[in-house]
Amino acid sequence: MEIFSLVKEIYDRIPNITPDDIKDLQRAFAKENKMKDLPSKSQILQSYFQEVKEWKLEKNQAFETLLRKRAIRSLSGIVPVQVLTKPWPCPWQCIFCPNEPEMPKSYIKSEPWAMRAWLNQFDPLKQVYNRLQSLTTTGHQTDKIEMIVLWWSWDAYPRDYKIDFVKNLYDACNTFSDLQIKQSESKYGFEIMNQDDIQYSESLDEAIKRNESANHRIIWLTIETRPDLVIHENCKFWRELWVTRVEMWIQSTDDEILALNKRWHTVEQIKTAMHIMRQYGFKISIHLMPGLYWSNLDKDIQSFKTVFTNPAFQPDELKFYPTSVIPNTPLYDLYCEWKYTPISTEWILEVIRETFLNIIPPYTRIKRLIRDIPATEIVAWSNVTNLSQIAHEKLLKEMKLALLGKDSLLNRKSVLDFYSRLYWNYKLYSDEDIYFMNFWDIWKVGEWFKTEIIWASPDLESFRQFVCLDTRSREVRNRTEKSDWSQLNLVLRWYKSSAWQECFISFEDTLGYLYGFTRLLRPNEESIAWVSWLEKWTAIIRELHVYWELQKIWEKGESATQHTWLWRRLLSFAYKMSKLAKYTQLSVISWVWVRAYYQSLWFELKWTYMSKII
Repeated sequence: MEIFSLVKEIYDRIPNITPDDIKDLQRAFAKENKMKDLPSKSQILQSYFQEVKEWKLEKNQAFETLLRKRAIRSLSGIVPVQVLTKPWPCPWQCIFCPNEPEMPKSYIKSEPWAMRAWLNQFDPLKQVYNRLQSLTTTGHQTDKIEMIVLWWSWDAYPRDYKIDFVKNLYDACNTFSDLQIKQSESKYGFEIMNQDDIQYSESLDEAIKRNESANHRIIWLTIETRPDLVIHENCKFWRELWVTRVEMWIQSTDDEILALNKRWHTVEQIKTAMHIMRQYGFKISIHLMPGLYWSNLDKDIQSFKTVFTNPAFQPDELKFYPTSVIPNTPLYDLYCEWKYTPISTEWILEVIRETFLNIIPPYTRIKRLIRDIPATEIVAWSNVTNLSQIAHEKLLKEMKLALLGKDSLLNRKSVLDFYSRLYWNYKLYSDEDIYFMNFWDIWKVGEWFKTEIIWASPDLESFRQFVCLDTRSREVRNRTEKSDWSQLNLVLRWYKSSAWQECFISFEDTLGYLYGFTRLLRPNEESIAWVSWLEKWTAIIRELHVYWELQKIWEKGESATQHTWLWRRLLSFAYKMSKLAKYTQLSVISWVWVRAYYQSLWFELKWTYMSKII
């Protein structure tokens, strides 16, 4: 069915058209053309892109944004692409893990991205092609990619398989623009019409080099692992693959619970793993599982408290995965024998409430609250699929009522206490003061948790749209009022980790909405990893990120200018603070395509890090 007339009608009414107007136009078009179903947004976008390609329409960003499905995927600046490794013998026997035939252990075929992997025979090339095609046809820009390699035992695979798998990820991104793709009727099916003409790299190094100038560039590369697999040898190999972020399944901080669930690692091993990864500058994400066998509400809340109060943990990101009872697992057998009580909706909501209001710090990101397992696969636990939405809406309503002095489970003081956690023990400085601040002295008096704000006092009383202090909740995209990026505070949040001094440097408005940040690690002498490129005193930037709707790599304009300005200022302050603390080198765990940015600021490549002598 030719839908160009519908595309043109929507296009001509931009920007004076609403989503409801578009729905009315879809219904009218379907009725006029006697269509059984409404033309989808994907179909409309595909027709639009074809017209743009044939120069019949000019590219219109407002049109693409309005028609885009699930725009949140690219509003943080980078689109995530998940791929799954092939089935492989798992040497561990966790009692809650599903073990479905034809799938890597712990993953279920009916999970959407897992289904995509299975239908593409776990081929990394096909998985990436399929995902990029899907994102493109639904209006997302895909030139900046966070590649997430899933299976929590990455290090159990042979070395050659891992190298080849990662090479194929680069090859897929390097060649996607060259493909002539014919979409099939299947959701995950497609056919490459010019497969014989595609030229792949001869080696991993060549593929990485090509990706520096490709149209689709891998910005971050993530793998999954276990605490007992985090050793120096593996960390060095991860960096040779240019891994920047590691997700580690820890599940609990209680040794008894870990043992009874047959995790076969200890809390001490978790601490050691966290420390080793931090030494190399990796961004660290952990998984926690409330509701495990032998746990209870108090033990679950204690696990969250432990990871954010004990310096041996302090993760950068967190995945919150309530335990599900799935058939053909030992946990299912315990449930059938009445030896295990599944976690309830009330239990989960209480854990979320307590962690949001009183535990999660402003420098951590909650990646996910519920694992995306279809309800049909779950025998027992809460059957509420939109639990995250319910928790957020419930808390937001309570906060509004409390601030208005109306009846609520919260009171005004508790809401203001929550807002004040954004800036613990803060001191305010002017723009000129920063040149005289002695960032070294604060450690001599034992003030490990401290906040310094440069420019304006924070607003700790006005209502805002977030109910958790994590970075995802505070992204500028969540702000309903118009933002002014030129009127931002520089905020320095200091905290202690196993490697010594950490500083979360961010640009925020006075309400706490986040525009960009960097994570600076200033290790003590004992915490520097033994690798040849490190000087005795090297500070490490473990992450640098600016929030804006995804801009194309070659795109210019006001948004790109704002992005570059914030990025350079964050890097400048990290350098300044490292210099004041007498470090002799600043190194960045960066991805290949940003080398040119750092080189323009006199950084040079040392091993797999961009470094600059101070």
